[in-house]
Amino acid sequence: MARGHDEGGAHGGSWKIALADLMTVLMVFFLVMWLMAVVEPEKRQEFVDSVTGQGKGKAEESTVIEMQAKQPGTEMNPLDLKPPASTKEISEALKNVNPKDIDIQETATEIKITLKSDSFFESGRANISEATREELENLGESLAGRGQKMVIAGFTDNVPISNFQFPSNWELSAARAATVARTFIYMGVDQSLVKIEGNADNQAVVPNDSAYSRALNRRVIITIDKNQTVQLP
Repeated sequence: MARGHDEGGAHGGSWKIALADLMTVLMVFFLVMWLMAVVEPEKRQEFVDSVTGQGKGKAEESTVIEMQAKQPGTEMNPLDLKPPASTKEISEALKNVNPKDIDIQETATEIKITLKSDSFFESGRANISEATREELENLGESLAGRGQKMVIAGFTDNVPISNFQFPSNWELSAARAATVARTFIYMGVDQSLVKIEGNADNQAVVPNDSAYSRALNRRVIITIDKNQTVQLP
Protein backbone atom coordinates (compact mmCIF):
# COMPACT_ATOMS: atom_id res chain seq x y z
CA MET A 1 0.00 0.00 0.00
CA ALA A 2 2.77 2.39 0.93
CA ARG A 3 4.69 1.52 -2.25
CA GLY A 4 1.71 2.32 -4.46
CA HIS A 5 1.23 5.63 -2.66
CA ASP A 6 4.86 6.62 -3.26
CA GLU A 7 4.64 5.88 -6.95
CA GLY A 8 1.45 7.87 -7.31
CA GLY A 9 3.15 10.89 -5.74
CA ALA A 10 6.12 10.62 -8.10
CA HIS A 11 3.98 10.48 -11.22
CA GLY A 12 1.65 13.19 -9.93
CA GLY A 13 4.51 15.72 -9.78
CA SER A 14 5.37 15.48 -13.48
CA TRP A 15 2.62 17.94 -14.41
CA LYS A 16 4.45 20.68 -12.49
CA ILE A 17 7.51 20.30 -14.71
CA ALA A 18 5.36 20.44 -17.85
CA LEU A 19 3.54 23.53 -16.56
CA ALA A 20 6.83 25.26 -15.76
CA ASP A 21 8.10 24.56 -19.29
CA LEU A 22 4.88 25.93 -20.75
CA MET A 23 5.07 29.10 -18.66
CA THR A 24 8.67 29.65 -19.74
CA VAL A 25 7.74 29.30 -23.41
CA LEU A 26 4.81 31.71 -23.00
CA MET A 27 7.00 34.24 -21.21
CA VAL A 28 9.56 34.16 -24.01
CA PHE A 29 6.82 34.42 -26.62
CA PHE A 30 5.23 37.52 -25.06
CA LEU A 31 8.64 39.08 -24.50
CA VAL A 32 9.43 38.70 -28.20
CA MET A 33 6.04 40.14 -29.16
CA TRP A 34 6.62 43.10 -26.84
CA LEU A 35 10.06 43.73 -28.31
CA MET A 36 8.61 43.70 -31.81
CA ALA A 37 6.05 46.30 -30.75
CA VAL A 38 8.27 48.83 -28.95
CA VAL A 39 11.70 48.47 -30.53
CA GLU A 40 12.53 50.03 -33.88
CA PRO A 41 13.22 47.54 -36.72
CA GLU A 42 16.90 48.49 -37.00
CA LYS A 43 17.47 47.92 -33.31
CA ARG A 44 15.57 44.63 -33.39
CA GLN A 45 18.02 43.44 -36.03
CA GLU A 46 20.94 44.58 -33.88
CA PHE A 47 19.53 42.55 -31.02
CA VAL A 48 19.11 39.43 -33.20
CA ASP A 49 22.63 39.82 -34.59
CA SER A 50 24.09 40.15 -31.12
CA VAL A 51 22.30 37.01 -29.93
CA THR A 52 23.34 34.94 -32.97
CA GLY A 53 26.91 36.28 -32.90
CA GLN A 54 26.59 38.03 -36.27
CA GLY A 55 26.76 41.54 -34.91
CA LYS A 56 29.41 43.94 -36.06
CA GLY A 57 32.23 45.15 -33.85
CA LYS A 58 34.13 43.45 -31.07
CA ALA A 59 32.64 40.37 -29.52
CA GLU A 60 32.98 41.69 -26.00
CA GLU A 61 30.93 44.79 -26.79
CA SER A 62 27.27 44.47 -25.87
CA THR A 63 24.45 45.84 -27.97
CA VAL A 64 22.36 48.39 -26.12
CA ILE A 65 18.69 48.50 -27.08
CA GLU A 66 16.71 51.57 -26.17
CA MET A 67 13.20 50.46 -25.34
CA GLN A 68 11.86 53.63 -23.78
CA ALA A 69 8.39 54.29 -25.08
CA LYS A 70 8.03 57.58 -26.88
CA GLN A 71 5.73 59.98 -25.11
CA PRO A 72 3.53 62.42 -27.00
CA GLY A 73 5.33 65.68 -27.62
CA THR A 74 8.83 64.38 -26.85
CA GLU A 75 11.93 64.51 -29.06
CA MET A 76 10.55 67.40 -31.06
CA ASN A 77 12.13 68.31 -34.34
CA PRO A 78 12.23 72.01 -35.27
CA LEU A 79 10.46 71.21 -38.53
CA ASP A 80 7.61 69.48 -36.65
CA LEU A 81 6.93 72.32 -34.21
CA LYS A 82 3.71 74.22 -34.46
CA PRO A 83 3.96 78.02 -34.16
CA PRO A 84 3.79 79.50 -30.66
CA ALA A 85 0.29 79.49 -29.21
CA SER A 86 -1.72 82.64 -29.73
CA THR A 87 -4.38 84.14 -27.50
CA LYS A 88 -6.87 83.52 -30.30
CA GLU A 89 -6.13 79.78 -30.33
CA ILE A 90 -6.31 79.62 -26.55
CA SER A 91 -9.64 81.43 -26.53
CA GLU A 92 -10.95 79.06 -29.19
CA ALA A 93 -9.96 76.04 -27.08
CA LEU A 94 -11.85 77.51 -24.11
CA LYS A 95 -14.78 78.89 -26.09
CA ASN A 96 -17.35 76.82 -24.20
CA VAL A 97 -16.22 78.08 -20.80
CA ASN A 98 -18.10 80.96 -19.21
CA PRO A 99 -16.00 84.09 -19.91
CA LYS A 100 -16.37 85.03 -16.23
CA ASP A 101 -14.43 81.90 -15.28
CA ILE A 102 -11.29 82.60 -17.31
CA ASP A 103 -8.95 85.48 -17.97
CA ILE A 104 -6.34 85.57 -20.73
CA GLN A 105 -3.60 88.19 -20.72
CA GLU A 106 -0.61 88.60 -23.02
CA THR A 107 2.65 90.47 -22.63
CA ALA A 108 5.74 90.66 -24.81
CA THR A 109 7.19 87.52 -23.20
CA GLU A 110 4.30 85.37 -21.99
CA ILE A 111 0.63 84.46 -22.08
CA LYS A 112 -1.14 84.10 -18.76
CA ILE A 113 -4.35 82.08 -18.43
CA THR A 114 -6.26 82.33 -15.14
CA LEU A 115 -8.83 79.62 -14.38
CA LYS A 116 -11.39 80.14 -11.64
CA SER A 117 -11.00 77.11 -9.37
CA ASP A 118 -14.68 77.00 -8.35
CA SER A 119 -15.66 76.35 -11.98
CA PHE A 120 -12.90 73.91 -12.88
CA PHE A 121 -12.60 71.87 -9.67
CA GLU A 122 -14.90 70.22 -7.19
CA SER A 123 -15.14 72.09 -3.91
CA GLY A 124 -12.21 71.33 -1.61
CA ARG A 125 -10.82 68.76 -4.06
CA ALA A 126 -8.34 68.54 -6.93
CA ASN A 127 -10.63 66.64 -9.31
CA ILE A 128 -11.62 68.43 -12.51
CA SER A 129 -15.36 69.01 -12.77
CA GLU A 130 -17.05 67.10 -15.56
CA ALA A 131 -18.52 70.34 -16.92
CA THR A 132 -15.08 71.70 -17.85
CA ARG A 133 -12.98 68.57 -18.38
CA GLU A 134 -13.39 68.62 -22.16
CA GLU A 135 -12.43 72.30 -22.38
CA LEU A 136 -9.27 71.73 -20.33
CA GLU A 137 -8.37 68.81 -22.58
CA ASN A 138 -8.97 71.00 -25.62
CA LEU A 139 -6.58 73.57 -24.18
CA GLY A 140 -3.93 70.90 -23.55
CA GLU A 141 -4.29 69.60 -27.10
CA SER A 142 -3.96 73.13 -28.47
CA LEU A 143 -0.72 73.69 -26.48
CA ALA A 144 0.84 70.35 -27.48
CA GLY A 145 3.67 70.26 -30.00
CA ARG A 146 4.65 73.91 -29.65
CA GLY A 147 7.81 73.56 -27.56
CA GLN A 148 6.83 76.29 -25.12
CA LYS A 149 7.67 76.13 -21.41
CA MET A 150 4.85 76.72 -18.99
CA VAL A 151 4.35 77.14 -15.25
CA ILE A 152 1.06 75.97 -13.73
CA ALA A 153 0.45 77.52 -10.31
CA GLY A 154 -2.37 76.80 -7.86
CA PHE A 155 -3.76 79.32 -5.34
CA THR A 156 -6.37 79.08 -2.58
CA ASP A 157 -8.16 81.47 -0.23
CA ASN A 158 -7.14 81.83 3.41
CA VAL A 159 -9.76 79.47 4.83
CA PRO A 160 -7.82 76.54 6.34
CA ILE A 161 -8.35 73.02 5.05
CA SER A 162 -7.29 69.93 6.94
CA ASN A 163 -8.23 66.41 5.94
CA PHE A 164 -6.55 63.12 5.13
CA GLN A 165 -5.89 64.06 1.51
CA PHE A 166 -4.99 67.72 1.98
CA PRO A 167 -3.44 68.57 5.38
CA SER A 168 -3.29 72.24 4.34
CA ASN A 169 -3.93 74.64 1.48
CA TRP A 170 -0.36 74.03 0.27
CA GLU A 171 -1.23 70.47 -0.74
CA LEU A 172 -4.59 71.47 -2.26
CA SER A 173 -3.11 74.24 -4.41
CA ALA A 174 -0.26 72.01 -5.61
CA ALA A 175 -2.61 69.11 -6.35
CA ARG A 176 -4.85 71.29 -8.50
CA ALA A 177 -1.86 72.55 -10.45
CA ALA A 178 -0.67 68.97 -10.89
CA THR A 179 -4.11 67.89 -12.16
CA VAL A 180 -3.97 70.51 -14.90
CA ALA A 181 -0.39 69.49 -15.74
CA ARG A 182 -1.34 65.80 -16.00
CA THR A 183 -4.25 66.69 -18.27
CA PHE A 184 -1.97 68.67 -20.58
CA ILE A 185 0.68 65.92 -20.66
CA TYR A 186 -2.01 63.33 -21.42
CA MET A 187 -3.09 65.50 -24.36
CA GLY A 188 0.46 65.62 -25.76
CA VAL A 189 2.33 68.44 -24.02
CA ASP A 190 5.98 67.53 -23.38
CA GLN A 191 6.25 66.96 -19.64
CA SER A 192 9.81 68.34 -19.56
CA LEU A 193 8.38 71.75 -20.45
CA VAL A 194 5.90 71.81 -17.57
CA LYS A 195 6.50 73.06 -14.03
CA ILE A 196 3.92 73.18 -11.21
CA GLU A 197 3.68 75.40 -8.14
CA GLY A 198 1.52 75.33 -5.03
CA ASN A 199 1.14 78.74 -3.42
CA ALA A 200 -1.69 78.18 -0.90
CA ASP A 201 -3.21 81.57 0.05
CA ASN A 202 -0.12 83.61 -0.83
CA GLN A 203 -0.32 86.29 -3.54
CA ALA A 204 -4.01 86.99 -3.04
CA VAL A 205 -5.43 89.21 -5.77
CA VAL A 206 -7.95 90.77 -3.36
CA PRO A 207 -8.37 90.72 0.44
CA ASN A 208 -10.08 87.57 1.73
CA ASP A 209 -12.82 89.57 3.43
CA SER A 210 -15.90 88.18 1.66
CA ALA A 211 -17.14 85.04 -0.05
CA TYR A 212 -16.85 86.74 -3.43
CA SER A 213 -13.26 87.86 -2.78
CA ARG A 214 -12.22 84.43 -1.54
CA ALA A 215 -13.64 82.92 -4.72
CA LEU A 216 -11.44 85.24 -6.78
CA ASN A 217 -8.37 84.07 -4.90
CA ARG A 218 -9.13 80.40 -5.58
CA ARG A 219 -7.52 80.02 -8.98
CA VAL A 220 -5.01 78.23 -11.20
CA ILE A 221 -2.72 80.32 -13.38
CA ILE A 222 -1.03 78.89 -16.49
CA THR A 223 1.89 81.04 -17.62
CA ILE A 224 3.17 80.15 -21.09
CA ASP A 225 6.56 81.34 -22.33
CA LYS A 226 6.15 82.82 -25.80
CA ASN A 227 9.63 81.63 -26.77
CA GLN A 228 9.98 78.07 -28.04
CA THR A 229 12.33 75.56 -26.45
CA VAL A 230 13.25 72.75 -28.84
CA GLN A 231 14.38 69.36 -27.51
CA LEU A 232 16.33 67.61 -30.19
CA PRO A 233 16.47 63.79 -30.35
